[in-house]
Amino acid sequence: MDDPYRLVACSFHDHLESWAVRRTVLRVVWRDGDETREAVTTLDDVFAADGADWVRLATGDIIRADRLMAVGPSG
Repeated sequence: MDDPYRLVACSFHDHLESWAVRRTVLRVVWRDGDETREAVTTLDDVFAADGADWVRLATGDIIRADRLMAVGPSG
């Protein structure tokens, strides 16, 4: 998938960082090619690389931030 990166809102990025620091259990839904994937997990890291923001889940999945469709507390 070579689509150009679209910036995410600063407030959303701040939420991602806060959830990662607090180890909040989240329901995360994201686009993976033509598929939609979902996990209930924590965020291990939020980082910038290759001109984009990324999220590393505790599951080991690494997701470009603009491919996130929904993120929020699981309970």
